[in-house]
Amino acid sequence: MNGGGSQQFTATVTGSSNTAVTWSLAGVGTLSTSGLYTAPATVASQTMVTVKARSQADSTKSASATVTINPVAVSISPLSATLNGGSTQQFTATVTGSANTAVAWALTGVGTLSTSGLYTAPASVASQTTATVKATSTADATKSATATVTISPAAALAITTTSPLPSGQVGSAHSTTFAATGGTASPNRSSQAVDVIVRRG
Repeated sequence: MNGGGSQQFTATVTGSSNTAVTWSLAGVGTLSTSGLYTAPATVASQTMVTVKARSQADSTKSASATVTINPVAVSISPLSATLNGGSTQQFTATVTGSANTAVAWALTGVGTLSTSGLYTAPASVASQTTATVKATSTADATKSATATVTISPAAALAITTTSPLPSGQVGSAHSTTFAATGGTASPNRSSQAVDVIVRRG
């Protein structure tokens, strides 16, 4: 059972017209007079409790049941990510051991992190940089999980022709296309067709 969960127990008495029982609990949590057990919100480690039903007709007769309560645990996915400047990565957290599965997100390092775990890298970094994304259980603030983000710098800008320049005559024009790769993305950084005029050096 997870923290905060509940379990209804029932008792059956035979051999007497008085079928009433008295419920008792040994351990953490609460137990109602009708046999409804409620676990505490959290436990530090896996914990067992005992629920007992005792016959009111004969107090020497009883039956018991065991409840196991699981501690809170947090996992995060993915555990790591490598991004280029301006890119995003959605992280998800899974909480077990509690009825409350909410987490609080926190970021150490560059970039931004939303309340839903969406990480956005800065537009650019001068060198390879890391940031840490952390998800902490709101049910048990001592339980958390982390992931590492590596942000890579942009590749050096290079300009190349995508079509060869022909052997030209002095003063004649030829058309070719140049393409830029690497560097920082820009709406003006695209392949462009230009006229090249061959001149005498």
